[in-house]
Amino acid sequence: MSKQKTPKREKLYARKQWVARRFVIFLIALLAVNHLMQLGFLLPIQAIRQGEERQGAPHGAVLDRLWTPEIHRTHLVYLTACEEAVTIADTYLTVYGWMGGFGWSLDCTTGEPLYAGEMTMYRDEQAGTVCCYYGRVDDPAIETVTVSVRGQIYDETTQTAHWEEAATLTAGPEDFLEREGHRHFLLSHTITDWPYDSSRHAWVIGYDAGGNVVTEFEIEQGTHSYFG
Repeated sequence: MSKQKTPKREKLYARKQWVARRFVIFLIALLAVNHLMQLGFLLPIQAIRQGEERQGAPHGAVLDRLWTPEIHRTHLVYLTACEEAVTIADTYLTVYGWMGGFGWSLDCTTGEPLYAGEMTMYRDEQAGTVCCYYGRVDDPAIETVTVSVRGQIYDETTQTAHWEEAATLTAGPEDFLEREGHRHFLLSHTITDWPYDSSRHAWVIGYDAGGNVVTEFEIEQGTHSYFG
């Protein structure tokens, strides 16, 4: 014989059904608002896809994801890649859903041995800047990629300025994110102190297996964001 439900159990079951129905209605309403007004998204990847579209880049496969609570407790940075481009984009959760932040796509169709870009972010009440460096390695001779973060110091005596290295970040063979024959990288660090006379600049260097420089250039592509 099956057990009969007591009035108390029936009320609890009815309550659970009511909550489940309201939750489904809420999700449907949120999806409708998102579709009509683009205020926020149900999933973080939807905000990332919007960022790719803003950059004019095809939707890419997700290679890596970073959580950066220094910017926002739910803040995420995504690295996506396709055959033609590598994109960095960010998103964070609000009462409206997942909001898209900023992003930058690197065009990887120009035949360069190495592509690199950056994303920097900071908040006014936080003592620190989150710096992300990303890119793609297309020259098989390159075994290691190093990002050199530098600042200028001005010498009052000689009235000259020189560059000083503030930080280095390196991606080796074990750190590369491989997809369809291409090697990608995503490096990050947080700057909490900057005692230099200039703004921050970053160079990327590709080394071969013997430690010889294959290519080196200043990173000039990227996005810089401020969160109030």
